[in-house]
Amino acid sequence: MSDSVGQRALDRALDEKDLLLVYQPIHVTTTRKVHSVEALLRQRRESGEIREASVITAAAELGPELYALDSWVVHQAYKDAAHWHSHGSTDVRLNVNLSPREFKNTKMLDRLRGLVTGCGIDSKKINLEITETSFIAKPDETMKCLQELKKLGLSIWLDDFGTGHSSITHLQKFPVDGLKIPKEFIEDAPADERSRAITRHLIEMAHDLGIKVTAEGVETEEQLQFLLDHDCDFIQGFLFSKPMPVKELGKFLAAH
Repeated sequence: MSDSVGQRALDRALDEKDLLLVYQPIHVTTTRKVHSVEALLRQRRESGEIREASVITAAAELGPELYALDSWVVHQAYKDAAHWHSHGSTDVRLNVNLSPREFKNTKMLDRLRGLVTGCGIDSKKINLEITETSFIAKPDETMKCLQELKKLGLSIWLDDFGTGHSSITHLQKFPVDGLKIPKEFIEDAPADERSRAITRHLIEMAHDLGIKVTAEGVETEEQLQFLLDHDCDFIQGFLFSKPMPVKELGKFLAAH
């Protein structure tokens, strides 16, 4: 799909507010209790169909619209979380993804601080998910930014650890609270020797460093048992719950 098609889709989505968030619960592995929920961006197509928003997010990464899109996502997610917190689900944390480009924006801290204050959500209940690409261009500046975010009470999680530009030194140097092991490792872990070894050692290493671990893409009982056997803290995947609209999430949280 061309960049121009993606740009048109992005412009239409921003102008007509054809954006919405769904939330996928993240569960404590041993108890299945909901620990947190991840906000995931979706696009409502002209036909009314709701689909993943990969086209518009890819277009946003190329231009200034990224900050407007990220602000919308963060603001809406904070509002939704403040709502379910006010209705009794106060222990459920919110996971929100930040683009690596955000760390090049000198106004990011003020913007995030303002969104937290404006929505009335407890910042200690927020996990910011970032990728390791955020560290590469300007590691010193990124370090300072992460430290300021943690002063606000937010937790920092590394998404898709073990892919792309991953480096163990990032766990050593940066103030990371948790990491997420991607589906690519989890789906093969029960049967594939290399996937088992990688996943097992990632969990052990993280725990030795005082870092929590979430396994993504958990869809089978065999995967769950493997993660239980190796003390993975949290799991996210269709085995326990799929992404859902905020109204459905409210009922889900009440039931769990």
